[in-house]
Amino acid sequence: MRRSRPASRRMMVLSFLILAGLTLFWTLGCSRQLPAPASSATAKSSRLPFDRVSDNGGVSPTDGFSFDGIPAGTEITIQLQVALSSAGSRAGDTFQAVLEEPLVVAGRTLAPRGTPVMGSVVAAKASGSLHDAGYLRLTLTSITLNGKAIPLHSSSIFAKGVPDEKRKTPAMGRSGVDEGAVVHSAQDSGNGTGSPIYPNRGNVGFSTGRRLTFRLAQPLHLQG
Repeated sequence: MRRSRPASRRMMVLSFLILAGLTLFWTLGCSRQLPAPASSATAKSSRLPFDRVSDNGGVSPTDGFSFDGIPAGTEITIQLQVALSSAGSRAGDTFQAVLEEPLVVAGRTLAPRGTPVMGSVVAAKASGSLHDAGYLRLTLTSITLNGKAIPLHSSSIFAKGVPDEKRKTPAMGRSGVDEGAVVHSAQDSGNGTGSPIYPNRGNVGFSTGRRLTFRLAQPLHLQG
């Protein structure tokens, strides 16, 4: 019985050491901070877009740019369908015209040549005396496409006659129209007519078929 005591003590010491080792190992293992797993949302957001597969069935970003509008500053050249004169026109009068040149944006014709256009007389004054010449100010108000009148805002054209006192001695032609040598170009607030105006007795006028060029003051949207 005495010989078994040392063996029993050794077993107790060995058991103590094993238990102490396991406790130490467990303590060290728990003290380590395990990295938190990244959420799927964070992982997805951190991915660069270059490794994503393109979606052929999606909408192209350039589809948002439509060419249904005409930008401001675009020239609009029209041909008058009626004659206008400072002697017979009044502010608020309307006049008819057609496009002399088509309106083309990004290679696409949005309004062909011959498209009906309406204009308005902004101001008009007949010649009142030798020192007081007549004048006209015109602007465009609408364009008609597919039977629908679309409002537009354009620059205005201002043209003024020459006072009688600055005219040369008039020479009457066979038609009875004053053919005095009058040289007075239209004064243009935006775009000019590009040729002289020949007023009659101090008035200014535009004949049927006359070409006039305006510019859009605001973008023109052809589709509502």
